[in-house]
Amino acid sequence: MHLLLVDGSTYIFRAYHALPPLTRKSDGLPVGCVSGFCNMLFKLTEDMKGADAPTHMAVIFDHKGKTFRDDFYPAYKAQRPPAPEDLVPQFPLTRAATRAFGIACIEMEGWEADDIIATYACQAKAAGGKVTIVSTDKDLMQLVEADGSIRMLDTLKNKWIGVEEVFEKFGVTPDKVIEVQSLAGDSVDNVPGVPGIGYKTAAELINTYGDLETLLERAGEIRQNKRRESLIEHAESARISKRLVTLEQAVPVELALDALLREPISGAKLVPFLKAMEFTTIVKRIAALENFDPDAFEPDPELRAGNAVEDKKTTSLSVAKAKLEAPQVPGTGPALHAQQVHETIKAIPVRYEDYETVTTEDQLTAWVARILDKGLVCIDTETTGLDPQSADLVGLCFSTAPGNGCYIPLAHTLGAASLLDQGGLVEGQLPMGRVLDIVRPLLEHPSILKIGQNTKYDISVLARYGITMAPIDDTMLISYALDGARYNGMDVLADAWLGHKCISFAELAGTGKAQKTFDQLDIPAAARYAAEDADITLRLWHLLKPRLVAENATTLYETLERPLAPVLSRMEQRGIAVDRQILSRLSGDFSQRAAALEAEAYELAGQSFNLGSPKQLGEILFDKMQLPGGSKTKTGAWATGADVLEDLALKGIPLARTIVDWRQLTKLKGTYTDALPAHINARTGRVHTSYSQAAVLTGRISSNEPNLQNIPVRTEDGRKIRSAFVAARGKILISADYSQIELRVLAHIADIQSLKDAFEEGLDIHAMTASEMFGVPVEGMPSDVRRRAKAINFGIIYGISAFGLANQLAIGRTEAGDYIKTYFERFPGIKDYMDEQRRRVKIEGFVTTLFGRKIQFPNANSSNPAERSFVERASINAPIQGSAADIIRRAMIRMEPALKKAGVEADMLLQVHDELIFEVPLGSEAVAMPAITKVMEGAAEPAVRLSVPIKVDAHAAHNWDEAH
Repeated sequence: MHLLLVDGSTYIFRAYHALPPLTRKSDGLPVGCVSGFCNMLFKLTEDMKGADAPTHMAVIFDHKGKTFRDDFYPAYKAQRPPAPEDLVPQFPLTRAATRAFGIACIEMEGWEADDIIATYACQAKAAGGKVTIVSTDKDLMQLVEADGSIRMLDTLKNKWIGVEEVFEKFGVTPDKVIEVQSLAGDSVDNVPGVPGIGYKTAAELINTYGDLETLLERAGEIRQNKRRESLIEHAESARISKRLVTLEQAVPVELALDALLREPISGAKLVPFLKAMEFTTIVKRIAALENFDPDAFEPDPELRAGNAVEDKKTTSLSVAKAKLEAPQVPGTGPALHAQQVHETIKAIPVRYEDYETVTTEDQLTAWVARILDKGLVCIDTETTGLDPQSADLVGLCFSTAPGNGCYIPLAHTLGAASLLDQGGLVEGQLPMGRVLDIVRPLLEHPSILKIGQNTKYDISVLARYGITMAPIDDTMLISYALDGARYNGMDVLADAWLGHKCISFAELAGTGKAQKTFDQLDIPAAARYAAEDADITLRLWHLLKPRLVAENATTLYETLERPLAPVLSRMEQRGIAVDRQILSRLSGDFSQRAAALEAEAYELAGQSFNLGSPKQLGEILFDKMQLPGGSKTKTGAWATGADVLEDLALKGIPLARTIVDWRQLTKLKGTYTDALPAHINARTGRVHTSYSQAAVLTGRISSNEPNLQNIPVRTEDGRKIRSAFVAARGKILISADYSQIELRVLAHIADIQSLKDAFEEGLDIHAMTASEMFGVPVEGMPSDVRRRAKAINFGIIYGISAFGLANQLAIGRTEAGDYIKTYFERFPGIKDYMDEQRRRVKIEGFVTTLFGRKIQFPNANSSNPAERSFVERASINAPIQGSAADIIRRAMIRMEPALKKAGVEADMLLQVHDELIFEVPLGSEAVAMPAITKVMEGAAEPAVRLSVPIKVDAHAAHNWDEAH
């Protein structure tokens, strides 16, 4: 006997995610999964022919509803999202397909498919048979036998899974897999395990102690404090986990092994089903191979259009959902189906002659009908500039399928030279108002998915024309969720994924001062460029969106990236008021002080020189003054960067301190007090920064044009600049700032009990640290002692070295090294955390935040020591900074609906690292601040329950400085 057991769930979800959505033409029933399922099942039966062909076969499915595991652990699989709505009506059809192939179809209420598979596998083995389990489910690997009597097959990779493969994955033999899973847990199924223990550590422990119970009994022997305490504290959790992952091998199955005898494919059974599904290609292929006449059979009347298995309401909703949802293809690499889709899309040529320029209402109506039928559209706006708050709309471009695209010109002018004589717009363009009236319902319709690249820009542009575009998908953000900030631009993505070089804007418009704006381009050339944007973006969406599922990045994208883009767009649109007079006064003050510093520098140098010239400054410091410690750059000039000058200033060189102060002052003047007035929008009278959501490795949001995140907050001059940001008349500003969020995250991640206790009790964390390190009582502690502890606290987060701390505190390197050593002795968990991060990044090439964001370091094993050192430091800080960034992102996403529900009128204006700025009606701040604070303090939950309290400080004032 050779029993072949197919994990039906694996096949269903693999089939569903393999190809773009497919619907039955006669009634729109989603059948893409069923089609893929049939192809996979037939391929399996063909591949398993020959001497090793199975004599018995069954496909095992999970039954809808609870299982016995839910009875003793209700949280089991509780966080799993519901099945996609377009997949739901296909579940019963996959069962029908299995029966049509003449294969036993089994599911049982109260039991998981894995338990049924385990039961049949053990029965077959006991009967002297051989078992092949077709699945990649790690839970089934506990069944693999060393003698080959039970083995697994991954049909996607065409790879057998035996004892060696199990050991490679878990670090133990199959009989110990349950023990390892009990410790490591499973976040997907909500199996708790033991916090802080992953597969590698679990394998080490089990290989040392033999089994879970022995390990738990001897947990007190373990040297590592964190590991020992976690095992003791969470022993019961490990035992529950073992019950959850242990497969039941005595399920009261209704069908005996003999009933699973494999039947040959019967045309009379299979063809009516396939015809009812309207799978013409599959019918012909199978009929040819199995040698029967397909025309001899009629479609199954029970499954034809109008007799769908699902309730009509559910089906129609599923059809709509199918049109909205992205096709989710398993990840890159050897995934056969993903490769097929990739190659299919790459094989579709970019034909510029196929793109359409829409200049009549009939053409536009036809495109609208096409979009409504598809349920999705890739959209891009073409404008006169890059600032969405001031750029004017020139045209729209759409694509509904790879290879097609259109451009709708709306405001192309006759060109700068012609305007003197003729003026006006190029003839043949549809009136903008009419076009927007036609497309507005489509772009605002909740059932039409709008796909784009950096859709935040398009949302903002269209908002100025009265259109609220939603829902959206964004290829830039999908790429960011998958691959971080390495490359997310459309041109780069197109080259990387499609091998296609897009038309560059410079090719059309030129460069520099002579560069044309988009409205000045010839319409035919503009149409090729614009339609290509939409077409290529849609292709990228088809390729990138599926990777989210395959690489476990769906939650990150759906909860932190996609919903944030509209929030940032609204913040950018609101802007913030700036007082020109305050900026003007500050510019004058900074000019006078900078001039005084310049005169002082001349006097100290004994000559006049250009303070802004690194070359002249280096010559004075290291040639004329002969100061020690100078080094030269690759160009042969002396290095005079900020670090060099700060080092000299700390050594008591007056000229270096003067230059540092002059640089800071002139930077503030040039970057802010002189530049900010030019950023005041003529239409709104406010400053509108632009937020980059996908530019920073750790997930932080950056601010540009102007950058409002780099205004110094700890200097008097920086605070003066902040005082120029004011509330509008009748309004007041609220600043809500996370208190020491990164230290709190560190305390949680590294499980530092003393830090957690201090945060829980609301103690001064820096004073507490100083007391722990230096044995100084908190009460009456000298300020310099607390300052040193504070520098160490924050320095540790960034992987500071003894050299760096010495510079920061102006002390010797030996003394700084002693401080760090003492710190680690007082807080050993932090050292364990740092060592673990360094180890992990070398092995995996990435670290993760608490919310699953992968922060990748491709140079983790670089041969360059400086690069490796940087990666080690960054790998320590990245999960902390990234988790803090994710928390404030979650707060921003939740803020508007939460305030609306609470009846609080508040506009979120700015995000500056750990701080949010709001504008509220004067007099409402007492109600608004608690509501804002509540959202921010609870932002991590329920995804992550931090073991330290999150605290937010909120203040209200008429300007940003006073509110901080």
